[in-house]
Amino acid sequence: MEKIRLITFHTPKNYGAVLQALSLMNALTKYSDDVKVIDYNTPKLRSAYPLIERPQSFKGVIVSMLNLPHYFKNKRRHERFDDFVKNNLILTERFESTEDLYNYDWGGCTFVTGSDQVFNPGRIVDERKAFYLGFVPDANKKISYAASFGVKNIDDEKKEEICDYIERFDALGVREVSGAQIISDLLGKDAQVLMDPVFLNDVDFWKNYASSPKKVKGEYLLYYRLMGAKICDSEIIELAKKLKLKLVIITSSFINPAIKATILRDVGPSEFLWLYEHASYVATDSFHGIAFSIIYKKQFVFLDRNYATNDRGLNLLSLLGIKESAYIDSYSCDNKIDYAAVDQRLSLKRKECLDYLEKNCT
Repeated sequence: MEKIRLITFHTPKNYGAVLQALSLMNALTKYSDDVKVIDYNTPKLRSAYPLIERPQSFKGVIVSMLNLPHYFKNKRRHERFDDFVKNNLILTERFESTEDLYNYDWGGCTFVTGSDQVFNPGRIVDERKAFYLGFVPDANKKISYAASFGVKNIDDEKKEEICDYIERFDALGVREVSGAQIISDLLGKDAQVLMDPVFLNDVDFWKNYASSPKKVKGEYLLYYRLMGAKICDSEIIELAKKLKLKLVIITSSFINPAIKATILRDVGPSEFLWLYEHASYVATDSFHGIAFSIIYKKQFVFLDRNYATNDRGLNLLSLLGIKESAYIDSYSCDNKIDYAAVDQRLSLKRKECLDYLEKNCT
């Protein structure tokens, strides 16, 4: 079987980014015994997740000062991400620049790009060349899996460049319907809409990568607060009281000291998975937060009311028929998500995704 090389976002200190990379890499091992993640790891990509954010305003200075006491916990979180990637992803040698990708002899590899916003036209030129597989020779097979543009329209000045990249692909799989529409409008080609890679593997797979944070015992409501917005804090505090559960919060942003909760700032991907597995209820504003709620069959509420950011999450809830049960504007903690029905829909979608990989990676 040919070698497979995957390029994706594995450098962010972000649970969804790292775990989707692991899941897609593992799924690809069915089609080759030589699958590696291209370690495209430039200084610019690394700088996107600094230990200390550089303040952009006076308010930012105040927030940075308030978060300063958490420096060592944040440092530990970064270390846990680095350890997880080192121990669980099979990486190529490191490529510190896009030029290094072009200068490398890739031989007879099949290339996969995805998921996340690998097709985002707003990325710098060098990153577009990398994630659109511009460095890959014409003769090599090029596949996208659940690639996202991150926008609903391409600016006119970038259309020709994006078209040139996309025309070279042998198979196009995108994450959103809007992405399929962009490709149809640009090139008249069909792209298959695929689920996020975390759904390619079942719950037993994820349990193998979990480890206890050793700070949490008993029954708890897990509040994964990614966006840093405090708008839902009071609602979640009341929800925990109603459910008679302890409140455990995963966050890297400021939390009001008056909130009575176990606040975890040093959680790595393994601890993240353990906390999901053992939670009695989940509240989150994160897409991958709801994805893992579904994988672990948890009762949960999706909190993101921001039109600019909640599209992915609402699409997933609608696809699985649980928007009314799980979205904050319509849910009730007394209503239960019917996971028998969810599993039926999820199994069909997972089969579509695996069939796509089977067809294009063999």
